Amino acid sequence: MRDYDDEPMQRPKWLGWLIIIGMVAVVLGLLNLGVRLYIGTPADQSTAQRMQEMVQQRPELAQGQAYMDGSDCMRCHGIDRKFVGPSFLQVADKYRGQNDATAYIARKIREGSVGVWGNTIMPRHPQVTQEQAEGMADWILAIPPKTRE
Repeated sequence: MRDYDDEPMQRPKWLGWLIIIGMVAVVLGLLNLGVRLYIGTPADQSTAQRMQEMVQQRPELAQGQAYMDGSDCMRCHGIDRKFVGPSFLQVADKYRGQNDATAYIARKIREGSVGVWGNTIMPRHPQVTQEQAEGMADWILAIPPKTRE
């Protein structure tokens, strides 16, 4: 009679390969997402160029851009592309003509909101000062409307 308790159980080789292929697929998917978020699309790049030109023309926006670069805003928003929340261009277009747009957007940055752009939740950012939020809002509102190319 054979004692099976002494021998380790053999896993099929295909299971190991399946795990490796799955891990490679996950890594490639994350790399693709990272490339799309940080490099952006050609549309994002042309808008980014327009934004750089705008900051050169209006130096008062440089501080707002610095606040944006130092924040986590780009995790959920693209300049002219919707990710989790609306693009900054969509926000600018929606509020551009309002008299209190800077104060309104600054309040939304600090206090958060839900329901303005669907069911997506905009989290609170209490660590952002009022001055920083207003600089960010000014930068967002300065995004030029999209031109037909």
